[in-house]
Amino acid sequence: MCKIRLYEVVAHDTNLIHCLYQWEVVEPAREQYTCRPVSPVADWPTFLQEMRQRLENHSLRVFVAMDAMTGNVLGKIMAFDYNPRNKSAEFGYYLPPENRGKGFGQSMVAKFLSCMFSDPVWSLNKLYATTASGNQPSVRLLQSLGFHFEGVMREHYWFSSGFQDQWHFSLLKREWRTSANPS
Repeated sequence: MCKIRLYEVVAHDTNLIHCLYQWEVVEPAREQYTCRPVSPVADWPTFLQEMRQRLENHSLRVFVAMDAMTGNVLGKIMAFDYNPRNKSAEFGYYLPPENRGKGFGQSMVAKFLSCMFSDPVWSLNKLYATTASGNQPSVRLLQSLGFHFEGVMREHYWFSSGFQDQWHFSLLKREWRTSANPS
């Protein structure tokens, strides 16, 4: 397995932002990655402008996992909905189909947790993620990294195949420090 390096995307990283754009454009199952309304992907100039603005005002933190040897981009992880009062943020991750089931997700999320829990800018106490109840690979990944199951929003995701519950998971900074994390 390749060694993964995590790189934080900044506003002038046009090539990496374009990679993120391409994933949005080509992913046939975009509806399965959020319970929020799924809008058509904006055109490239609009996507670039909006991404740059969110990165510059720190309302979004985006990291890409890269193969340390080849520099190939393997996946992304994004922190959003930062709450400075509660020192918390939600995050989500994505691997294109060809990179799933290879352990990249676990390594990427573990490196992200270490980075975010040691970050002086957001100074987080808690990171949380939600997933559809039927997304068992994501559930297993979060549980393997020590996330706690916090609850269910019943039939919160609607897919063309029907409704699924939304499961909520969280991890506190002190739990990450004391867990046997792989970073």
